[in-house]
Amino acid sequence: MNQRPSLRTFNLSAWALDHQSLMAFFMLLLMTAGVISYEHLPRNEDPAFTIKTAVVTARWPGADVADSVSLMTDPLEKKLQETPYLDYVQSETRAGQSVIFVNLRDDTPPAAVAGIWYQVRKKMQDIAPSLPAGVQTSVNDEFDDTFGTIYGFTAEGYTPRELRDRVDDISRSLMSLPDMGKTSLLGVQEQNIVIAFSPAQLAGMGLDLQQITDALKAQNAVEPAGVLRSDRDNIALRVSGALTTEQSLRAVTLHIAGRYIPLTDVATISRQDAEPPSPVFRVNGKPAIGLAISMAANGNMLSFGKALNARMDDISARLPHGIEMSKVADQPAVVSQAVSGFIRVLIEAVVIVLAVSFVSLGTRAGLVVAAAIPVVLAMTFTGMSLAGIGLQRISLGALIIALGLLVDDAMITVEAMVSRIEAGESKWRAATYAFETTAFPMLTGTLVMIAGFIPVGFAASSAGEYCYSLFAVVCIALLCSWLVAILFSPLMGLWILPEKQASQGGKRSRMMGFYQRLLNQVLAHRGMTIGVACLLLGLAVYATTFMQGEFFPASDRPELLVSLSLPANASQAETARQTARLEQALQGNPYVDHFSSYVGSGAVRFYLPMDVLLNDENTAQLVVVAKSLDDRDKLSAQLDSLLARNFSDIITRVSPLELGPPVGWPVKYRVSGPAYDNVRQIAQHLASVLGSSPLTREVNLTAGEPERLITLQVNQTAARAAGVSSESLAALLNTVWSGSVVTTVRDKNRLTDVVLRANDRERLEVCTLSGLMITSATGQKIPLSQVATPVWGIDDPVVWRRQRLPFITVQTDSAAGLRAEAVSQQLAPLVSSLRASLPAGYQIEEGGAVAESDKGNSSVFAVLPVTLLIMMTLLMIQLQRFSRLLLALLMAPFGLPGIVLAMLPTGTPMGFVALLGIIALAGMIIRNAVILISEADNNVLAGMRGDEAIKAAAVHRSRPILLTACAAILGMVPIAEQVFWGPMAYAIIGGLLVATFVTLTVLPAALSLVMQREKIPVEKM
Repeated sequence: MNQRPSLRTFNLSAWALDHQSLMAFFMLLLMTAGVISYEHLPRNEDPAFTIKTAVVTARWPGADVADSVSLMTDPLEKKLQETPYLDYVQSETRAGQSVIFVNLRDDTPPAAVAGIWYQVRKKMQDIAPSLPAGVQTSVNDEFDDTFGTIYGFTAEGYTPRELRDRVDDISRSLMSLPDMGKTSLLGVQEQNIVIAFSPAQLAGMGLDLQQITDALKAQNAVEPAGVLRSDRDNIALRVSGALTTEQSLRAVTLHIAGRYIPLTDVATISRQDAEPPSPVFRVNGKPAIGLAISMAANGNMLSFGKALNARMDDISARLPHGIEMSKVADQPAVVSQAVSGFIRVLIEAVVIVLAVSFVSLGTRAGLVVAAAIPVVLAMTFTGMSLAGIGLQRISLGALIIALGLLVDDAMITVEAMVSRIEAGESKWRAATYAFETTAFPMLTGTLVMIAGFIPVGFAASSAGEYCYSLFAVVCIALLCSWLVAILFSPLMGLWILPEKQASQGGKRSRMMGFYQRLLNQVLAHRGMTIGVACLLLGLAVYATTFMQGEFFPASDRPELLVSLSLPANASQAETARQTARLEQALQGNPYVDHFSSYVGSGAVRFYLPMDVLLNDENTAQLVVVAKSLDDRDKLSAQLDSLLARNFSDIITRVSPLELGPPVGWPVKYRVSGPAYDNVRQIAQHLASVLGSSPLTREVNLTAGEPERLITLQVNQTAARAAGVSSESLAALLNTVWSGSVVTTVRDKNRLTDVVLRANDRERLEVCTLSGLMITSATGQKIPLSQVATPVWGIDDPVVWRRQRLPFITVQTDSAAGLRAEAVSQQLAPLVSSLRASLPAGYQIEEGGAVAESDKGNSSVFAVLPVTLLIMMTLLMIQLQRFSRLLLALLMAPFGLPGIVLAMLPTGTPMGFVALLGIIALAGMIIRNAVILISEADNNVLAGMRGDEAIKAAAVHRSRPILLTACAAILGMVPIAEQVFWGPMAYAIIGGLLVATFVTLTVLPAALSLVMQREKIPVEKM
């Protein structure tokens, strides 16, 4: 039998003992570096991850929906399909406007995303000449900008312009702050100077709109007046008379056809909000202007928050009377609270692990293990700083998870030292013995545990990117713990442990005696032991079918997002009225701390994992901040009831913030096919099926109902005879009803559009259309009805496409108390039945939480073969026998019964984070198996017989295995009740508890059978 590698050729522990002063210096140096690194680590609530979506917007004023789709959206989509790493292109097309989402594959390298967006911009430039005249495109590749701090400014006695100027000044004053990123003003209403006329009055006076337009442009033209050049200097010439305010417009006299007509005789002039309106921002029901602030990349949120708060406090103290400032979103405070909470949990975990060490090993040996913890943490903080990993939800959770693992090596080293001191050896010899016998198995075990986290670190998905720091931090911590165990723990043992220690061999505890008796029975009934274990494993596999799934849990922040979606043709004014009704219901609610409203858009991205809604007049979203997490849940139920009762005619949704990559509506089905009308019919049928199920609520379609429109049917023969065209008629109608920009006024540092349109009374009446007068080519005024007839009709307000095929999403929330995955699973037969009846070319695809979970899980499973190969390689190097390799690997599944026992009764969902914990658990289980198998084989090499070697190995290794398992399990307790980490903690606690028992019982029985087949005697001779 081959001798196992033992690293005896060079003993690092002995080298460390020979250089005690140097090692003490390094220890102090590492501790100092750790403290400094910890103080300078960036603080954030969540890790950053790349939003792999860009938004291309195209506008073609005057085009209808059909032309917009065929002549604008389709060629743009076709060009965008050339984008590298493209997952799919999805578009929303309305009359004259298209919004196209370019979504990259989940496995797109984050570093490549910026270059891909540059290519998207180039493609838009390349295709521009082939698009219809008048089409304008823009690319927003900063879709993931996060404005974590938002201030709302309300004012009494100030005009909107004055308040905007004040907030603009504040925005500029913040740009000098360290780590300052961007600012954005919310709720700013652009204003126009409106010249409102009566079409009937103009016709009666024989005036033409074009004449008024030409006269105003001539009055306000900016033309060079020349430069007077002399021998001494140059003098610029200027001409006065430029329009600057509505007062200057009222003084204008029109010179038309030889007549002088005061503009005020034919029109009223006033300053009004622009149409279509900009999104509105409100704070606690009051109109406001918001100042959204983002931090620069890789900044420290806590230090940035302190500097920002100090600056804003100073600004607030100097605000004039009547302007009030309130904080709507406060990411630095959230981060401070989150980091403080995790640090508290980390300290609790440290205390628990220290208690395990002292209780199990005694004062001095426990002190050696305890001393290793701050050294490992200091080295880990230094490694995190070098790797650019800050303190956030994932990295802090990883530290807590690693804490229960990083003491393993120190415990094994100290246990070996104590056993040799009890045997009468010197402390020096005992300190070096651990390296000779356990350094290589410990390194193998450490690398195996790290390999267990590889799927987390290399999962090519947004979920994997979000959780990457879990792998990185655990990897750093475990490698550091091994180095500390072989370099610093022997040295501290030399300093702290006694010179002599009485042997405890004759004073075995009752627990150890019980274990020896149990081990004898296990080895006497090997087949039964293995059979029972396999039966329990089979039952656990079956029990997993009853566990609920979950992608990522909801956030534990107090915010609720309340979304309102009116019919597609609803005006922003109507959306504002509905929002005001909800705001009134929230006023004085005992559960509400404050709230803000976004009318005509969704909330700005104040939290990275948000499903951001696009600007749309029929959309509103409220961010309601509850006073506590319990109040949030009560408020959510209250709002669900209120909306169902009082807002049943519109689509509403109440949802907490999400963790991980955003999903939005949790249950989604995409219906797609070549004909939009057929797609609508199928989607409506599917919605009806889902709506009849008690598992769902608020079933809705992304496509609105067809909306009314008026088409002007032009008699081309009569139009040509009159010398008018369809283009000129469209321009006339646009001027009368929507308004045309005729010029701009220079108002201080802003340009304000001057809009010519009909007065409100006439432009809101359909009868104005039939009585409208137009000018023929000869200058004669004729009624519009001579050349065109208005015809009522209906049209789709919006057309959704995905990969250039029309599609409609049917989406719904799960009923109260149900998770989306469970709902989708129970709806599957209904959806499958409908899917089977679809005509050729049409399909129903599942989206929502299930699809996102599948993508995340698939990215993890894709790395599993590599993970398994690495583990097998490491195990083969250590064990050097296929039978031992197979035994170690077969121990991993036996954590499943414990996982089921821990998660099923508590209702803990099997989500993405739990899956990562289970994969990591496999590494922990295999590590313990390796330690026991290596010890047994070494005993055989030392001359022991099979069962004797197994018993000696199991008894000798049971103590460190139990201690390290106990430390890992108890170290998980502080995070077991946390929303995000709870599923992983339960999986590891239950799995490791049962797997440790299996390792100490079933593994010896299996190893005994294997040795018997290898003809190693199993009875002592």
